[in-house]
Amino acid sequence: MADIFAITTRGLEQVSAQEIAAIPGTIIKTVAYRRVEAACKDINALANLRTVDDVFLKLQTWLSVGHQRSELARFTTLSTELGLDSLFSLIKRLRPLTRTPRFSVTANFVGKRNYSAPEIKASVADGILSRYDEWRYSEDDEESEINLRVFIDHDTAVVGMRLFKHPLHRRDYKIDHLPGSLKPPIAAALAQLATVQADTTILDPFCGGGTILVEAALMGAKVIGGDVSLDAVIKAQENALSASVKAAVHQWDAAHLPLATGLVDGVLSNLPWGRQVAVDENLKLLYQAALAEMRRVVKPGGQILLLTTHPELLDVKPAEEIEISLYGQTPKIIRLINRE
Repeated sequence: MADIFAITTRGLEQVSAQEIAAIPGTIIKTVAYRRVEAACKDINALANLRTVDDVFLKLQTWLSVGHQRSELARFTTLSTELGLDSLFSLIKRLRPLTRTPRFSVTANFVGKRNYSAPEIKASVADGILSRYDEWRYSEDDEESEINLRVFIDHDTAVVGMRLFKHPLHRRDYKIDHLPGSLKPPIAAALAQLATVQADTTILDPFCGGGTILVEAALMGAKVIGGDVSLDAVIKAQENALSASVKAAVHQWDAAHLPLATGLVDGVLSNLPWGRQVAVDENLKLLYQAALAEMRRVVKPGGQILLLTTHPELLDVKPAEEIEISLYGQTPKIIRLINRE
């Protein structure tokens, strides 16, 4: 068994924990702010996780982490005590590594500090290099073989070594991006929350670059989407092709969907926020007209999951609300059960 921790989106910790727990031989140990810790028998299977940003082999937990600058010297000292050899050997079984690898450090923290993330990274790197003097440090994660992660939650720091070469939130299929495009792990979490299955048909009437469509299709769903922007439609089609999934994507007005009543099993959508994506008409009218169309095309009892910073504009009582953190804001996932 290997001790691991996964980093996820604030508000989606339980969704990620459920996905991790579904891996045979895995035991969930801790579910905390943006973090899930577990013991895992099959670390190769972690590569298939969709709802997490990244996953690490756990090295140590540092306790009583303070807010003063004196902690930087302590980070260096603690880093000299990190036993990297066993984890390095374990990762080397999964992917090729050189004998003297180039490594990077990623750091983030909750709460105010008298030191910065770049200073944490430099302090940890100094400690590593004092023990592993043949290793080479790089500030650029892209050119590094190994990434060490320091995740500080108030007075506790969890330290780990990234299991795979690149973060799991990066998807190879994302060849085209749009402003306001949804992070793939959040799109996957929407699909998980909706319990998307192979026999379901999912609609995204504001599909943008098609991230939700692709993530739902990768779970086996039949997907239909569209956007008022022709550029978005083209990008969504290209991303679906890159992911080797089928997606019916159309240019349309979400307030007047050219779809039959009761056609789909559910809706998953990231609604226009009026911030990163310009909205020309009154946002409340758009939301309510689009919602009326969603309810029309969703089968009775079907689910509608919507992500928005303006849930009040929907003027409905949701079955569930989940607040998350995204792009410096706190949008909510609104779950509605279609009664029509």
